[in-house]
Amino acid sequence: MTHWYLKGKPYEVQTKAQEAAAGRRGFGYFLEMGLGKTALCFNEFLNLQEMDLVDKMLVICPQSLKEVWVEEAEEWGVVCEGDNPFVVWPKLPKDIDQYKYFAMNYESMIHSGGQFVTKYLERNRTYVVLDESIHVKNPQAKRTKFMIGMLQNAEYVRALSGAPIVKAPLDLWGQFRCLGAIEGFNPFAFRNHFCVMGGYLGKQIVGARNQDELTQLMDNNSFRALKKDWTDLPEQLNSSRNYEMKGDQLKQYKLMMKEFVLMLEDQVVTAPMVITQAMKLQQISGGFIFDEGGEEHELVVCKDNPKLNTTLDIVNGMSTKSIIFAFYKPSIRMLRTLFPEAAYIVGGQDKNDQKEQKRRFNEDDKCKLMICQLTAGKYGHTLLGTEKVPCHTSVYYENNYDLDARIQSEARNHRHGQHYPVTYIDLIGSPQDKKIITALRRKMNMATSIVDAVRGG
Repeated sequence: MTHWYLKGKPYEVQTKAQEAAAGRRGFGYFLEMGLGKTALCFNEFLNLQEMDLVDKMLVICPQSLKEVWVEEAEEWGVVCEGDNPFVVWPKLPKDIDQYKYFAMNYESMIHSGGQFVTKYLERNRTYVVLDESIHVKNPQAKRTKFMIGMLQNAEYVRALSGAPIVKAPLDLWGQFRCLGAIEGFNPFAFRNHFCVMGGYLGKQIVGARNQDELTQLMDNNSFRALKKDWTDLPEQLNSSRNYEMKGDQLKQYKLMMKEFVLMLEDQVVTAPMVITQAMKLQQISGGFIFDEGGEEHELVVCKDNPKLNTTLDIVNGMSTKSIIFAFYKPSIRMLRTLFPEAAYIVGGQDKNDQKEQKRRFNEDDKCKLMICQLTAGKYGHTLLGTEKVPCHTSVYYENNYDLDARIQSEARNHRHGQHYPVTYIDLIGSPQDKKIITALRRKMNMATSIVDAVRGG
């Protein structure tokens, strides 16, 4: 039985995961969101420290999660509030080696932060956590290449992800190489062995193969757990609500679509051009557009915006709390204008303000709505509402093509403590809305089929 050093009692899945790692140097904790990966790592670190195998714990994570690790360290009793022993990059004390816990973000890895960490690992026996390790999935990225080399000096490395595959088996290569696994297996050989190629010029990954070997590879280097297998959480339900563009907004959408079709007929279209066009179509659906100089133009006033009005109808029909996710800043601004009393999580937000907004939503019965910018709200937040007025509905005002963002954001109110089926509502009013949702479902189906095969499902 694994010893538990933290407050409370461990979940069974946390105990099984730590036992599966068995003190190995590199290992992946691929537990779905809400199964306790953070506490699991704190506990394993303390266990290894007790055996005099490590001295420091370094967490490398997305920018938005650095302060979350600090908060959870206090919550689990790993550190005491006020002592400030958890150092966060780039605010470093001169005597940083006197501190036990250290967190920094992935974005700093290819700049001065990477050089600093390299020397830090050389000086200290360190347990390194790669939180949301999907950030090192790209074999060609400078960050991935740098970290594979840098982490050779770590005593222990743990990769954390609820969704280690968001596109294809190739997503695993960088994560496992950071763990010190599959040495000598370059990304091209890995792709050719485990991926089915097709699409344009045969350069797109369209499926997986040799899944028995992939199963063995994952079993040897990670522990995978799904919420449905380890909890009694209620089901997740998908729904949609339609809105209808009218007037100048619809005219602009059709014009943009027509110009795109003509462009396809008249010239070779590059991927960036396609992405830009798709973004503009989505912006028009929301009632605004950015011009080539980055200036925003409003296409329809808020009171006449069909997407906003549909959202208002949904919220007004709710007796419980709900979350609205949006991608673009103008959409966030319009939503906050429409719902001035709502709590909010946005990019660049002061950490104390964000903490207060979450407190309002999770403790105040009267605060019935949380507006989240998708990129800022997808990681590290528990948004369950109150016992009297719970939150079990999420409205996707906008999506993007990032499956990780969708999976992570869905987990904000589908986690331990949720007692009701959670409903996700997508707003659909244009072909572009449908295209994005279809693409997300296709990616989800591929990722799920691979994981089910790995789990023997």
